[in-house]
Amino acid sequence: MPEKTSEPDMDDLIRLSVFSAIGTSIVAERSIRGVLDRVMEHVGSFFGPLNWSLLLVDSAKGELVFARVVGRSAEALTGQRVAIGQGVAGWVAQRGVSAIIENPSEDSRWSDRLDHMTGFETESIIAVPLRSGDKVFGVIELLNRLDGARFSAYDMRVLSTIADFAAIAVEKAYYLAEARRVSERDPLTGALNRRGLDRAIDRETARRARYGGDLSVVLADIDSFKAVNDNFGHATGDEVLRAVARALGGAMRGADCLARYGGDEFLVLMPATGPEEAEIARARIEEVLKKAGEAHVPPFSVSLGVHSSGDDDFGELFRESDKDLYRRKVGPLAMGENLLAAIDDEGNGDAR
Repeated sequence: MPEKTSEPDMDDLIRLSVFSAIGTSIVAERSIRGVLDRVMEHVGSFFGPLNWSLLLVDSAKGELVFARVVGRSAEALTGQRVAIGQGVAGWVAQRGVSAIIENPSEDSRWSDRLDHMTGFETESIIAVPLRSGDKVFGVIELLNRLDGARFSAYDMRVLSTIADFAAIAVEKAYYLAEARRVSERDPLTGALNRRGLDRAIDRETARRARYGGDLSVVLADIDSFKAVNDNFGHATGDEVLRAVARALGGAMRGADCLARYGGDEFLVLMPATGPEEAEIARARIEEVLKKAGEAHVPPFSVSLGVHSSGDDDFGELFRESDKDLYRRKVGPLAMGENLLAAIDDEGNGDAR
């Protein structure tokens, strides 16, 4: 006869229910920020630490950054960096294994640098890696229990389970964000496409509804771009587009948005920017583009238009910046050459 399996006791069922609820809550988040915030919330309520942190790997610099900190000294620690390999969190990030330390001062892995900086006294530590496959992208670290007890091996298993949920959720949110980013970017230049520009406008509309303020647009049009394609080929034309996008990106402020507005047109959306600031920005961008165009082979030039508005009529804002661009592009001589044709058009009923 087959042996009877023992039924799980009530404590096991409660623990399973708790872990299921925690996992479901974390994985349900759709943004990376949301995942990190939910993880910190559950860690705080489950373990009751005095201080708990979520550090993320900056692989370019070989460092860990305190991305989320809750508890004592949270303000002082947020944004601080430690080298991978330094301290307990750095040791965990470097090796990809968990660590539990009951007496930090007697452990060679511990560094007292942050304690000296914050005035915090670390008595017990537990730290687990956040990993995607074999790659560690972060660490969850807990310091000191509120009840004064030391962290246990059971605590480490639970925290590791939470970290596994977090890693799955972060990876999912990252790929969702990346898919959204790709769908909103022009693949040739990396600037926003019209879909991305629409989302930027939606964000700006919400911001202005709350805070008010002006909005300005700089419209950039590559001069004689068709001739570049005709004379040098479309590959060269593509390189000119990329060069213009790089120059515009380098001349923008951090809060500005760059979009490819048309085939050879780019648009710089400048939040909280009035007419005077916009004209200063236009002059700065013009100088950067001039240098980039003169250094490029073949050389290119770009005409700029600018307009500012205090309302939410984005269509009017774009139309006025386009008119300003055209006025600057054609100049008085070109207008003189086309004036008779314009009069003829009006006579033929084309004017409105």
